[in-house]
Amino acid sequence: MKGLILKDLLNLKSTFKMLGVMIFVFAVIYIPQGNGFVFGMIILMFAMMVVTTISYDDLAKWDAYALTMPVTRKEMVLSKYLVMALLNTLGVVLALIVGAVGSVIMGQSFSTEVLVTIGVLYLIAFSFGSLMVPLIYRFGTEKARIMMFLCALIPTGLILLFTQIKIPLPEAANPLIYFFLLLGFTVIMVFVSFFISLRIYSNKEF
Repeated sequence: MKGLILKDLLNLKSTFKMLGVMIFVFAVIYIPQGNGFVFGMIILMFAMMVVTTISYDDLAKWDAYALTMPVTRKEMVLSKYLVMALLNTLGVVLALIVGAVGSVIMGQSFSTEVLVTIGVLYLIAFSFGSLMVPLIYRFGTEKARIMMFLCALIPTGLILLFTQIKIPLPEAANPLIYFFLLLGFTVIMVFVSFFISLRIYSNKEF
């Protein structure tokens, strides 16, 4: 299992360098403006990287080779979810570091609102990965990306529609209610996603 995770992280070595440059550029542009956009960009860029690891595996025909070794299909699938968790956590840590450094430079306090925003983005990153992994195993990387894009357009379109026709969106006196609802939904989604991915992967022929 450790070898599978290490393999993915080593494959992403060049990607990490590119992301480092992008994070620096985004931080220089958006932090002086007081724009929290940079936090979402950092977290979601790292969330996308689990898709990259599966793409690399497909290009190298890795699965057919790996399954000839003493590695089970369950371990192959589980390693992707563990890599996803590591990458998402790394994205959050970097977002916190960028936010803290930016706050010091700008002489501003690192507000609780920013922390909650980063926490929500962290959960959204897991939800994104939980949707993508089984879709990739079932339809392949390219088709899964298109389907994910369409899935993202649907809720966005509904929100814009509700706004245009002046249907009020739900509100809560305590926004933490939404955070914990999202937390529970994300945990369930990750577990369901894992078992769906395992079922799909177990039936695949390489």
